[in-house]
Amino acid sequence: MKVFTYGQYIKCIHTLRLNAVMQLAEESATYNLNQVEKKYSHDKLIKNILQDKKEATQFINQFIEPREKVKEEQLIRYTNSYITKKYKSKEPDLVYRLKNQDVFFLIEHQSTIDHNMPFRMLNYCLDIMQEWSRNKKIGKNTSYPIVVPIVIYTGSQKWKMPKNFREKQIGDYVFERYKIDLEYNFIDINKLPRQILLQKDSMFSYIMFLEKAERTKELVENLEIMIQSTQNEKILKELVNIISYLLENVLEKEIQQKLLAKIERKVGEKDMDRLEYLIQNMKEDRRRDIQQGKEASKRIIAKNMLNKKLDEKIILETTELKKEELEKIKKELAVAG
Repeated sequence: MKVFTYGQYIKCIHTLRLNAVMQLAEESATYNLNQVEKKYSHDKLIKNILQDKKEATQFINQFIEPREKVKEEQLIRYTNSYITKKYKSKEPDLVYRLKNQDVFFLIEHQSTIDHNMPFRMLNYCLDIMQEWSRNKKIGKNTSYPIVVPIVIYTGSQKWKMPKNFREKQIGDYVFERYKIDLEYNFIDINKLPRQILLQKDSMFSYIMFLEKAERTKELVENLEIMIQSTQNEKILKELVNIISYLLENVLEKEIQQKLLAKIERKVGEKDMDRLEYLIQNMKEDRRRDIQQGKEASKRIIAKNMLNKKLDEKIILETTELKKEELEKIKKELAVAG
């Protein structure tokens, strides 16, 4: 298990100074904030799964393998308040802390290759250390925290980036001892055997199993294997959500129904009635989100056209907005101006 200790933190700030690191982060680091979503929307799904403390506990114990197993009641979700507004767009996916211990688990999910990952993980660890020390009274008996940095990679390309920040620093043997030694734990979906993932029987491991599918046919086969393999009702119910919601536009209707029928036989009709109700609600929510997105687009177009002093009649015809709505937008622009 790779960790980031206070000693490494001190070495880091004495070598580069924290302000210099942050300045370099802003000037030199490039982050693609508009990365294309994975075709099965698993980016958000993985984060949502690991927000569940039980799943996060299983994940840490199964994939990081600490000497003593972490218990669910020990994990506390650490808020992202330690990230300043200036760096809000670069915050990590998830941070957990052990209750009554200054041990942090920093989890970052990557579906594409990021050549700047060692530097990003260094910055995240520094941020956590900074926040921890902000309200502390440091004395001679102070014990400093440990950060366990974790990167989950689900991309298809081979990850060739170094996993230690020191490998990204210049090769100057004279100042070799001043290099910053930060290595992150790396979980590569491509190197996890399917059978091992199924044996772990957790929602996270099953999502990783799905990630291995490269074509729709293989995706369906993996879903069938998952349904057959698990007896965990919580996982089966979550698979209903995935098949009905996330894969709605990926799988044919007939295939969806066959997969749901297989789950129904395992879960039982009583629970399936409630699941069908939840599915309908999710679809309604999605339709509502799409409609809200369309309305927001109309408002943006109307604002642009008003700024260009175009005729209101043309704006109303183009956007199909009501006159009352256009008047509200005009007032908003007037206040903003």
